[in-house]
Amino acid sequence: MQRYILFQNIHWIPVIVMTILSFAIGFAWHQPFLFGKLWTEENKANLNKKMIIPMIFGGTTIMHFIALAALSAVVAGSGLLNGFLTGLLISILWILPAMSGTYLFANRSLKLLTIDFGMYVVLFSISGLILGIW
Repeated sequence: MQRYILFQNIHWIPVIVMTILSFAIGFAWHQPFLFGKLWTEENKANLNKKMIIPMIFGGTTIMHFIALAALSAVVAGSGLLNGFLTGLLISILWILPAMSGTYLFANRSLKLLTIDFGMYVVLFSISGLILGIW
């Protein structure tokens, strides 16, 4: 498929909606009733550092927007099931290996990887589903 065709496939409104929704998913994911307590316990060393909140939220917004635009380019209009499966496979085949390498070098726990990766499985599966039917 030609690159310009992929770019034309991007449905920008759903990408913006899903970028906003990604924060809602992350917010819920890190609440005490889900994985917040365990995530905080596993991430204590990093939470003690000074955090630059605008950079964290701004950078996350940009990165999620780029990733979701790319997902939209691939799955837009392909249907609910295809979008869901594509989002799921991208999570497992690209995101998990990339995160795993980073977590290994950063000496982060398998529990923390599982929690963080799990959120991206949910995010990209739901996003693929929605972008596939939009």
